[in-house]
Amino acid sequence: MRCKNCVLLFMFSALLMLGACGADSGAVAVPLATVEATVVPTETLTATMVPSVVPTEVATALPTAVPTTVPTALATLTSTAVPTAEVTLAPPLRWPEEILYLSGGRLLAVDMAGGSPREVASDVVEFAATADGSRLALVRGAGREVWLVGRDGSGLALLVGGERFLSDLSWAPDGTALVFTLATTAAPFPLTHQTWSAWCGGAEVAIYDLAQQQSLALGQGCQPAFGPDGLRIIFAERPSAALPGFDVIGASNRIVMVNRRGENGWGVARASGELDETAHQGLVVYAPSWAPGNANQIAYQRFLGYQALVDINLTERSSASSTEPTPLEVGAGWGLAPKFAPDGLRMAVVDYNYSDARGFSGYDLWSVRLLDLAQETETFLPSGTLRVAAEAFDVINAATTVAWAPDGSEVAVVLPAGWRTGLDPLEPQFPEAGLGEVWRWQPERGAVQRLAERVDYGSPLLWLPAE
Repeated sequence: MRCKNCVLLFMFSALLMLGACGADSGAVAVPLATVEATVVPTETLTATMVPSVVPTEVATALPTAVPTTVPTALATLTSTAVPTAEVTLAPPLRWPEEILYLSGGRLLAVDMAGGSPREVASDVVEFAATADGSRLALVRGAGREVWLVGRDGSGLALLVGGERFLSDLSWAPDGTALVFTLATTAAPFPLTHQTWSAWCGGAEVAIYDLAQQQSLALGQGCQPAFGPDGLRIIFAERPSAALPGFDVIGASNRIVMVNRRGENGWGVARASGELDETAHQGLVVYAPSWAPGNANQIAYQRFLGYQALVDINLTERSSASSTEPTPLEVGAGWGLAPKFAPDGLRMAVVDYNYSDARGFSGYDLWSVRLLDLAQETETFLPSGTLRVAAEAFDVINAATTVAWAPDGSEVAVVLPAGWRTGLDPLEPQFPEAGLGEVWRWQPERGAVQRLAERVDYGSPLLWLPAE
């Protein structure tokens, strides 16, 4: 039986790592300018006005002919003034596209040119931006406060705070409200099944209405996400059942959908809490997200549990009005919330393989997979093959975080300090949980530009549009 498990482990690990071997080939690394901690003042880009040329009204006569016996009358040319064309100038940009990240607890922004970053705010644990990128919500105060600030760092103001810890900020599409998790303990990082169960088991979801300046509890659970219609919110319900050998309640829950008052709730995905290797019901469902511009499509993670010497996880997609899941991806360990590309046709999935039987640690446990949601394929599970409705077109090993570009053409990722192309993903390379670097990654080329260094381990990323 042990040999059978070893063979399954080898086959499963090999398939999960498949595609990684060629993922870094042909990439061109661009050196990074020295990162400075100074605050860069706001610059206004001024458009160059093209002067309008206004023709002068000129009357021109024909040359006089040589006189004859019959005089020739001169033709008169009437000159018409040409009106000046109206020149419409686009408003100057306040900000180019920028990527936000944490360094030493400071929220920094760096543009695509890769120059010195500018500081937006200090003492930041987590952050989220409005749809247009003009305002930011920050978790500060040792994780117990939410603050608001402009993109330029101005207008920093406390929104809400207390004794409990806040996380998982999600803006309403119109910027009028925020939802977040309130927990008795700080959100652990990295998450595992047991640490997530203990943390979410003592948490509830709340909404804060900025116009009314009031907060309201929506339900017991964690990891809320505002829908693109601004009317509905989904979150992971607290697990409700114990498992043999576990010291926490870590099984049986739902992904719940409610309105902005916490009413009309119902489960759009359910985990039975049973360790059934063939039914794929899983222990818990968690980390939900919405497809952009599609209020009927959600994605989330389903934790199947320990099988064949490794923890198995499924990324699934479902309808907001149905409980029929569609599997998209098989991963190892614990997954972060799936991130749809702006077009909704691709997805980025982050896996943390904390139960890796090879003994890997640090950045070596992380990977990002980019999925094409229009391609079906078959993948491997310890119980056999599984038909999935997506196919990985790129794998980025050792990446802890991912953010899509506003146009969806590329991504930004956090990789360990000293990362380079051509590393063997089957060998340990970065066993420490140290500082990282922000890289631009193009699916056709791999890593193309290093934008920032000294990035906090586990830092979130945001790629903001030009403003």
